Amino acid sequence: MIAKDKEVELLRTIPGVGLITASTLRAYIDDIHRYESPKKFASHMGLAPWVQNSNETIHHGHITKRGPTEMRTAMVQCVLGMVRLKSTTGGYRIITRYTRMKEQKGSGKSIIATARKLSTIIYVMLKNREPFDPLLMTHSQKYLNMPAAASEAAEAV
Repeated sequence: MIAKDKEVELLRTIPGVGLITASTLRAYIDDIHRYESPKKFASHMGLAPWVQNSNETIHHGHITKRGPTEMRTAMVQCVLGMVRLKSTTGGYRIITRYTRMKEQKGSGKSIIATARKLSTIIYVMLKNREPFDPLLMTHSQKYLNMPAAASEAAEAV
């Protein structure tokens, strides 16, 4: 059934995503157009934070876990697959963000936060029917040169 499935092929273009993980995600996603936004897609998976509002006070809690457990597990496996392939994915913004967050918040929270970010990437990939583009994941030269330009400007003053 999945041999000629275009969505599974698109999901497998993500480094670290294998056949089983892509098939699991495909089975639960079904039609990506039923989600209005990436936020609703992440919420369906149960990766959205729990929010409680009262007057002017807003409390954010743990993830809601309201979606299918298998879907969340597949997203976590996607993140772990990307982390394992650091030789390929080490320069990706999503992985550098994961690494920095892991030092401050720990492994579990970092994996879930990265899975939520990856859900947005998957949503856009499937919505636009485009494969994973590693060039969009790398840091732009423009931004890498910003600290050097800022220090040069500070020295000039």
